[in-house]
Amino acid sequence: MDILARTLRALEWERLKDYLAAEALTGWGQELCLALAPLSGTALIEQSLDETAEAASLIQSRTDLPVQALPELRGTLARLAAGGDLSALELLDLKAVAVSARQVRASLALLDKDSFPRLTSFMPSLHGLEALTAAIDEAVEEGGAIKDSASRRLGQLRRQMRATDGQVRDELARIIHSATLSKALQEPLYTQRNGRYVLPVAASMRHVIPGIVHDSSASGLTVYVEPMAVIELANKMRLLEAEIDQEIAAILTALSRAAQGDLDKIESSFESLVQLDFILARARLGVRYGGSRPEISGDGSLFLRAAGHPLLILRDDGQAPAVVRNDIALNGRQRTMVVTGPNTGGKTVLLKTAGLLALMVRAGLLLPVGPGSKAVVFPAIYADIGDEQSIEQNLSTFSSHMRNIIEVIGRAGEGSLVLLDEIGVGTDPREGAALAQAVLAHLNDSGAYTITTTHYGELKALAYSHPGFVNASLEFDEQTLSPTYRLRLGVPGSSKATTIARRLGLAPELVRAAESLLGSEGRGLSELLDLLGSRLEEVEAERQRAKEAASRAEEQERQARLERTRLEGELEALRSRTAAELAQELSAARQTIRALVAELQRAPALKHAQEVKEKLQAVEQSLPRLRPAGKQPGRQDKPLTVGQTVRVLSLDCQATVEAVPGSPDPEALVTVRRGNLRIKVPRSDLQEGPFQAGSGSGSRRAASQARPAGSGRQDSGKGQAVPASSSPFVRTGGNTLDLRGNRVEEALARLERFLDEAARTSGGPLMIIHGHGTGAIKSAVRSYLDSCAYALSFRPGELYEGGDGVTIVELA
Repeated sequence: MDILARTLRALEWERLKDYLAAEALTGWGQELCLALAPLSGTALIEQSLDETAEAASLIQSRTDLPVQALPELRGTLARLAAGGDLSALELLDLKAVAVSARQVRASLALLDKDSFPRLTSFMPSLHGLEALTAAIDEAVEEGGAIKDSASRRLGQLRRQMRATDGQVRDELARIIHSATLSKALQEPLYTQRNGRYVLPVAASMRHVIPGIVHDSSASGLTVYVEPMAVIELANKMRLLEAEIDQEIAAILTALSRAAQGDLDKIESSFESLVQLDFILARARLGVRYGGSRPEISGDGSLFLRAAGHPLLILRDDGQAPAVVRNDIALNGRQRTMVVTGPNTGGKTVLLKTAGLLALMVRAGLLLPVGPGSKAVVFPAIYADIGDEQSIEQNLSTFSSHMRNIIEVIGRAGEGSLVLLDEIGVGTDPREGAALAQAVLAHLNDSGAYTITTTHYGELKALAYSHPGFVNASLEFDEQTLSPTYRLRLGVPGSSKATTIARRLGLAPELVRAAESLLGSEGRGLSELLDLLGSRLEEVEAERQRAKEAASRAEEQERQARLERTRLEGELEALRSRTAAELAQELSAARQTIRALVAELQRAPALKHAQEVKEKLQAVEQSLPRLRPAGKQPGRQDKPLTVGQTVRVLSLDCQATVEAVPGSPDPEALVTVRRGNLRIKVPRSDLQEGPFQAGSGSGSRRAASQARPAGSGRQDSGKGQAVPASSSPFVRTGGNTLDLRGNRVEEALARLERFLDEAARTSGGPLMIIHGHGTGAIKSAVRSYLDSCAYALSFRPGELYEGGDGVTIVELA
């Protein structure tokens, strides 16, 4: 047995394949599982891993493919390829494979090709063979019998057969019930001998019922006679049976030729279904031991996170302790791991875990590892694990190990994985340690990855003197005096031989004697390793606490983000509701203001204007939320003076202060004049500064600005959009000129005098009523205003002001 075969045996590869074969549903699929071997080529390995991972994903999502237990078709297909005829049962086997292929193809068609590219690639090789299965269905019953409907001739022959059989039975029944003939019968019944209908006749009365004797009883007292009356009918039945057999043979031949025409598709479907069964078996086994697909390392770095031994996981019956999982890490800079620790501490299991997982990767199996794991495709794996001393070959433990190591050294090279259990054991410790150092240094220099277990202290020091070496150890719980099976990377461990001996019951005086014989140097190294291990545990505990604190901080930050998002959503909803309410109130206020303005225009008296003013103030007070918080728009920080120009907020117009109250109260009434109109308004309703009418910029060409949508009109003279004033016009006798009924020359003369008087006394805004008519006066008025030095801006009236029949003017 060479080293490769011994490696597979040491790693218990056959046991894993037995578990795998138990998951397959087809005979051929089980054979593929038992013949599973490591693959060569990274591309092929990646494909196999992808197939297994995709199938495991389906199984875990409870949408497994409907691959059923299939009949064994290899012999049937070989006979069909040779031109032979198939039996009815073999045709039913072909039908079963075709139906399964159809169902699996339909299931694959439901999968996303981007998520399941490997599995969906089987769809083109799966054929439902609808025509062939329909022909088999029409001719063959489920039990394998040929249906009467398989052919017209077969139906006719079978009907004739049934009719003839009925005639025979009727004739036999007549004899049985005959008063004279029945006396010769031993029993009133008929039976068959050699496929012929016979009557049990007493030998002494053989002459009563003429016919052919086909058999006799053991005693000779009974002979079985085929009566002459049914012989001809029975012969006819034999002929019909022969014709029926010939017709059935012809039907099976026709179906076999049809199947032969689809031979390639049948073979393709059968092979694909078996391959899918093989893939699903790998996936089912992977799900059982909690496997996942590792990333294939591109730089030679091996990192198996939380790796467990699959056989230990699979045989776990719930009573054994949970399988301890460890991180296993190697790379180009640290290729050789020296594992130390106590006896029975799990070192050999660690070696087998690393080796078996390396084999599983190459076989396309999922690994029992955690997320983020990276696997290396080792071109060769060699293991020297266990004691193989042989009495027959006169090999000691040391000799058997050394023979394996020599073979490993001769084969291992760049990228190989070498697993050595207790290297150098079985001989003088000093010589064994020296040989072990030399072997490990050679393997490390060759580029091989090596994991070795040892109790030699000299090997622990290699990590500090030779590049490429790294220490690791299995933990030992000093409290319970038992191993924990947890691997610590980067830290050497001690064998704990005296501690374990004490735990196992060795007399205390013997333990103390052994410790005294150990020497101060040995005790010092052991104590140093123990101290290093305890410090590492403290660092690990601190790291874990920091990790937990960071995790809590991340969770708090996540909760804070969620709360902020929730509050922002509530604030946005509140803003939306408030805006909707304000829009409704503003719309109602605008309608009220328009109604008041229209009322004032119908009766432009000073007293009535004051009443309208009071109503506008009431409307303003009913809308407190429309005013911004803090400083009110109209509040005056500086004292008002007589003659000062201010803005009346409630009327949205410019006025001149005529009388100032002595009280600084914001609600104290101030007398202001607007043209010929004098009104009293609260101090808080005034704003310092000149009034800018409408939305104009102050330019006399404000008419060229675009009006807001829905509020603009076209000037008939210039054809440009004219902006509407932001304030409604309040009509009085002093600010309105009616030109209706005048000629153009007369209208322009009156307009010029009106503007002169307004510029000297009241200021704007002004209303020019010209009506519609022919449009001549309107055009003339607006042309004059466009070049007039007084006019700051002008616009057509709003609908409630008179529409395009009036022009509203703001003076400069």
